Amino acid sequence: MNFLPFPRTIYKSMSKISGEIVVKEQFGRYTLHVQNLIQSGGIIKGIWKKPLKKVTKAERILVFGLGGGTAVQLIKSRFPKAKIIGIEIDEEIIKIGKKYFGLDKVEGLKIVDGDAIKWVRNYQGDKFDLILVDLYLGSEFPEEAMGDEFLKKLKKLLLKDGVVIFNWLKNKSERRLFEKLERNFAQVEKMNTATNLFFFCH
Repeated sequence: MNFLPFPRTIYKSMSKISGEIVVKEQFGRYTLHVQNLIQSGGIIKGIWKKPLKKVTKAERILVFGLGGGTAVQLIKSRFPKAKIIGIEIDEEIIKIGKKYFGLDKVEGLKIVDGDAIKWVRNYQGDKFDLILVDLYLGSEFPEEAMGDEFLKKLKKLLLKDGVVIFNWLKNKSERRLFEKLERNFAQVEKMNTATNLFFFCH
């Protein structure tokens, strides 16, 4: 265990999908960094806590951009019986999530190695009461995830009282995303945190 006042790198790899991936450890806790941006663990837990506190029901959950599973762990701590499908496009990140973040030990979590856009297009199963969209590759949010086809399909995947939560980095202009969300959902609310914006779509 690293007891130094700064984290140490314990794993580094280069992914064709995500670019440079680094895992750091300090005091027995791990953080996942993609293209020099932290994606899981550490401050990400604090960022997700605020929006997830608004969630009052979570029995069937869909997570796009599983990463190291920080949001999943927070959900399971509040809703231990929840059934979760986590979609992650990068199998290298899935491997890291299992090895360092214990994703293979999360009860009720099904991990899918795949492209969220294609998965949504082909999905025919049960609906969800909570959908999280956190599809960043480093600092880039895929254009297709703002497209009407994807958003309309998400809406169809929601139960009557369900909610889709979009995670958005503050250094990106949110106006275009907000307008597209308003066009496709009956109600859209915005939540501000120190570094991120969250859009709640009903």
